[in-house]
Amino acid sequence: MREGAFERLNPPWRPFHIISKKGNIDNGGTVIIKLTLIRNINIYWYVKHKDYVKDETFTDIQTKGIFSHWEHQHNFFDYEKKSVLEDNIKYNLPLGPVGNIFSSVIKNNLNSMFQYRHRITRMDLETHQMYKNSQIKNIIISGSRGFIGTALIPFLTAGGYNITRILRDRSAVSSTSEYDIAKKMYLNLSDSPSLSDSPISDIDGKFDVIINLNGENIFGIWSKSKKQKIFESRVKFTQNLCKKVSGMDKPPKVLIPASAIGIYGNDDNVIFSDTNELNENENENENSDYLSYICKEWEKATEIAKNAGIRVVNLRTGIVLGSSGGILKKLMILNKLKTNVRLDSDNWLSWISLDDLSRIILFCMCNNDIHGAVNAVSPNLVKYSEFIKVLEKIWNTRLNIRLSSKIMEKVLGEMSKYTILSNTKATPKKLVLNGFNFMLDDLEMALRHSLGKVTKANGKI
Repeated sequence: MREGAFERLNPPWRPFHIISKKGNIDNGGTVIIKLTLIRNINIYWYVKHKDYVKDETFTDIQTKGIFSHWEHQHNFFDYEKKSVLEDNIKYNLPLGPVGNIFSSVIKNNLNSMFQYRHRITRMDLETHQMYKNSQIKNIIISGSRGFIGTALIPFLTAGGYNITRILRDRSAVSSTSEYDIAKKMYLNLSDSPSLSDSPISDIDGKFDVIINLNGENIFGIWSKSKKQKIFESRVKFTQNLCKKVSGMDKPPKVLIPASAIGIYGNDDNVIFSDTNELNENENENENSDYLSYICKEWEKATEIAKNAGIRVVNLRTGIVLGSSGGILKKLMILNKLKTNVRLDSDNWLSWISLDDLSRIILFCMCNNDIHGAVNAVSPNLVKYSEFIKVLEKIWNTRLNIRLSSKIMEKVLGEMSKYTILSNTKATPKKLVLNGFNFMLDDLEMALRHSLGKVTKANGKI
């Protein structure tokens, strides 16, 4: 019944997008869904809800679209003191005997999709029951259209939270009337990250949490202009945001700004914990490690909010694994050619699954004992060679391309050394000590889950 429930259950390897929605499942609502096959080639699917019985069942029927007939009955019932969800689907493919050629492909895709939906449903129900705070309801998010924000918002709205996006400018949005599960607040900024003339003051007393995911993509050649954009979008924006909220009569209770384990530098001789104070003398030459410098300045920018009594959680993420973005999405393109990339250097990867990262944000948001630096990484870090080996197993890779790290540094410059070729070992000690339970801390299971490659032999989450 909640906004974002459909979006949350979307398989990330084959996402659907709602472009129009009228009504809901309990009143004969209709939905228009878009599925992008290749670039601008889209299929539109028109669905109507019917036969709603509270807490028991409802049915979706296709009125126009992919199938010649589609009827999906959702059933909910009790069985031996457990809750059971049953998806009963009847469908016919178009073009008769010709369409039946694709029946096995369709069936396999539906099996993967609904296995994923059931895992997410079970995972989210458990998570939202475990991690909650009666004082937190209204959340505002900047950087909401990125890789992490796109997954986080439906996770939170389906959990019952009210979400508002901070968007830079109406002109940057393709259509201001497009369907969205979150409300919008436009800053109407020019190229400057200043918030002085923006309506950000309107949030005074209206929001419990600010999640700041704002930031220029760090991937690309780190030219002077690129570095300036990285600095302004992360450090300057965060400084101005913290100054603004710190002066409010009723500021948000919690501020969760993004950071990264890149703050620790590039040293695999140390396992970095978030329970230790950062040595300010480490990597003090900012030109030798620009990413570490940026992360330190990024976190320093939140000091004014901390001094104003706002609980601040500096979320230091590792490599985020999800097939809807990041490194995994880039490798999926190669997988179409049954190819993987091996490096001549075997670096350590401190990683986190996208779904566990969303759960960590909720955990930090709701737990009043969590503040300061939090390493958002799996407790099971791996070598890059192991990471590729697991992908080979999942994808049945036939060809490996070996790349030289030296050539990569020459082509991609400074950026590659501190991102693609980074060698940082971080541990989520604060999360473990405070009782957070990782549901996707096994690398193979995390990858299979996000890629839709889970089988009965792989076990359950």
